[in-house]
Amino acid sequence: MGRGGGGSHSHSHSHHSSSHSHHSGGSYRSSSGGYRSSSGGGRYRSSSHHSGRYSSGGGGNLSGCLPTGCGPLFTVVIFVFMILLFAVKSGLDLEGVGIERSTIKREPLPSSQCEYMDTWYEDDWGDWIDESGEKASLISGMREFYDATGVQPYLYIMGEEGKDYMSEGSLEEFSENKYKELFGNDEGHLLVVFREYPNASSNYIVTCTPGYDAESVVMDEQAREILLDYIDYYYTDSSLNEGQFFGRSFEKAASRIMTKQMSLRTIITIIVVVVILAVAIIVTVMVVRKSKEKVAKQKTLEAKQKADKAKMEAAKAQTEFEQQKYEDELEKEFIAVTCPNCGASGNKIRKATVGYCQYCGSAIKVDSNGNPVNITPDTEE
Repeated sequence: MGRGGGGSHSHSHSHHSSSHSHHSGGSYRSSSGGYRSSSGGGRYRSSSHHSGRYSSGGGGNLSGCLPTGCGPLFTVVIFVFMILLFAVKSGLDLEGVGIERSTIKREPLPSSQCEYMDTWYEDDWGDWIDESGEKASLISGMREFYDATGVQPYLYIMGEEGKDYMSEGSLEEFSENKYKELFGNDEGHLLVVFREYPNASSNYIVTCTPGYDAESVVMDEQAREILLDYIDYYYTDSSLNEGQFFGRSFEKAASRIMTKQMSLRTIITIIVVVVILAVAIIVTVMVVRKSKEKVAKQKTLEAKQKADKAKMEAAKAQTEFEQQKYEDELEKEFIAVTCPNCGASGNKIRKATVGYCQYCGSAIKVDSNGNPVNITPDTEE
């Protein structure tokens, strides 16, 4: 398929580009003569594509029991943990924080649109990628990229001629020509041109140039940004040799490019909602528990008052019963007596005592058998 309008895909687009520069005051490390920075800081980079270039900025390695009881709290913690775990599995990578997120569902480029090549890279510098395992690490990562995306990448590490391509525009033009040289009319490849400037204010410059078919299906602007972000991220990892640095960048980029993730805003929204729900649950549990405790205390108080009242009523009833019993017993000791003197009835006098007629006032003695005796001066004892 031809470039610049060949075949059925016409793409006479104007070229777009942007850059990212980085000034490092740190030291450089070398792997067989190839310099890499072991310190943080900014980098200059450019990203282009075959039918219109893009670049990204940014990047770098950003390493960056309640009153309610333990039961409800434990439940809330588990709930929050499960939601956060879901968010992480949905695309919140803890490694490479700050790398562009993949929010587009992509399908691999059909093999018919990318002619396979046995060559994966060219180290024009001469000894950036040596033979002591670096080559194998690099190609392994690039093959992972190819298998996942269907787009075969090619890495070109510039040598001495890189001193003539320190501006964004010049390197992009070089990348365009290099793509034609390497792939001709094959629009299914991805060319990454890398040049480091250890003695200049910018550590390195890199361009990312996909063919038209590769760009249309997989390597859109966001995908290119992801790859460049990973290059930025692993560039500062001094534990990796040069082949591992590039290989891992391609491998990790492919995994993210081909995985649709939640947007960062969605994840943040989920976390905020979960936190709000967790707080709401805790507050609700506290309010409900306090309400239940208040109701329970009120019921206990009412039960106590009811019990005390029942006890008092029982005591009163017992007292009344005893009083009535006493009166009944006492009543048995009194008898109705007719006055022997005036014959008036209705007098009640206790046995074995002396009483007085309530009518005539005569003294009346009642013996132990209940027989009345009129007491006169002659008979009074």
